[in-house]
Amino acid sequence: MERSLPTVAFAPGRNLGILFQDAVLGDRMTWAVGGFWNTGSLNRVGEARDRIADANGYNLSPRITGLLWYEDGGRRLLHLGLSYSHQSRDKDSTNGGVRYRTWPESKLTNDVLIDTGDLVTNRVELIDAELAWVQGPFSLQSEYFHAFTGVTEEGNLRFWGLYVQASYFLTGEHRIYNTAAGVFSQAKPKNTFHPLEGRWGAWEIAARLSYLDLNDGNIKGGKELNFTAGLNWYLTSNIRLMLNYIRVHVEDRNTSPSVNNGYANTFQARFQFAF
Repeated sequence: MERSLPTVAFAPGRNLGILFQDAVLGDRMTWAVGGFWNTGSLNRVGEARDRIADANGYNLSPRITGLLWYEDGGRRLLHLGLSYSHQSRDKDSTNGGVRYRTWPESKLTNDVLIDTGDLVTNRVELIDAELAWVQGPFSLQSEYFHAFTGVTEEGNLRFWGLYVQASYFLTGEHRIYNTAAGVFSQAKPKNTFHPLEGRWGAWEIAARLSYLDLNDGNIKGGKELNFTAGLNWYLTSNIRLMLNYIRVHVEDRNTSPSVNNGYANTFQARFQFAF
C-alpha cells in the first residue's frame, strides 16, 4: 500500500529539471539521465521561480536497466537495474544539507520512527541496485540502497537499506512490465468484477521485508525492520481494494525520543480509484 522504508528515505522526490530516456536493443534495455534542481514538488502554478531561487543544490541521476529474460509478453522475465545520483547541496543555504527519515510504511501517523536529524554536508552519492523476477502469477522484487554523505561535523557518513517483496496472483494474472521505461505498471484482471456473471476480478497476496539502518558514527537515527503482509483485490484495472498488516521493530535510536527496542503493529485498508 505504501513504498518501502529505504525507498521513502533515500529515493529523490519530485524536483524540477530535465530528463532524457530511451529503450534500445529491441526494448530489452533502457537508459535514462536527468539533471534537477533540488526544489521539491511544485504545488501551485507560478511557484517554479521561487522554488528555483530557494533550491539548495542539484541532482544528476542516471539509470540503466536490462531484461536478461523476457518471454510470453512479459509473463516470464528477469529484470536488472542500476541507478546512481550525485546530489550537490549548498551548506550555506537556509535549507542546506540532508535529512534521512521515513514513516513506518503507513501514513496513518505523522510520526517517523527513525530519523537522522539535519546533516549539514556539501554532497551525497546514492546508489540503487534493482532485481525483479516474474514467473507467471509469481513475482519477486528487491532493491538495495546505499547513501554516502560528504564531509559533515560527524565525518563521512554511510546509511543503507533494502527490501525484498513477493506476490502471487491467486486468479492467474501476472504483473505488467513496461519495456519502454523499465518499470512495472498497473495490473489488469482477466475478468473484471461482475458477480451476476460469476466474475470476481483479480486477487493477489503479497509480503515484504524491508530494513533501514540510519546509524553511523555518532549519528544514531535508529534501525527499523518491517514485515508487511498484503491482500489486493482488483475489481477492474482502475479500481482496487487493499489490505495491509505491518509489523514494525525499531532499535538503537538515540535521537529524541530515544528508542532502545520498540514494536508497533498497523492494520490499514484503502479503496483506490485510479484515473
